[in-house]
Amino acid sequence: MIDSIINRPSPNWSHRRKSISAIIIHDTASKTAESALDWLTKPESKVSCHYLVARNGQVYRLVPEDLKAWHAGESSLHGENDVNDFSIGIELEDMDNDPYPDKQMEELGLLCGHLCRMYKIPLNRVVGHQHIAPGRKVDPGPDFPWYKFLHDVSMCAT
Repeated sequence: MIDSIINRPSPNWSHRRKSISAIIIHDTASKTAESALDWLTKPESKVSCHYLVARNGQVYRLVPEDLKAWHAGESSLHGENDVNDFSIGIELEDMDNDPYPDKQMEELGLLCGHLCRMYKIPLNRVVGHQHIAPGRKVDPGPDFPWYKFLHDVSMCAT
């Protein structure tokens, strides 16, 4: 799994009513991981995620997986609403259209592969924010390498 995960607890969570069955990939739209972490851990932001993967590959845990993070907003996956209630939200430090760094994508693939194995999540339930909130959200964006990413996750998940 991941070499080291740094805990940066967020107060923005609630209890789940459903079991984990999806992973949602986001883009922070922040200049730095630290600025994203600052926002995601402030009570007044009313947003959070389970993990944030920095451009250098460092992984941060903000909300334990057994709790519901507030990352998806109004959303639906395969006809099921309230995506927060059954998903793990992962933010990627990114603000521009530069390619995602190899180290960041490697750690994201390892993390998602581990989560897919642990929760038996099929690849068609590893999606972007854009897929669960079309017209409202566009992240992780057109520069995200879905084909290679899902291939890497499938290799880690077996």
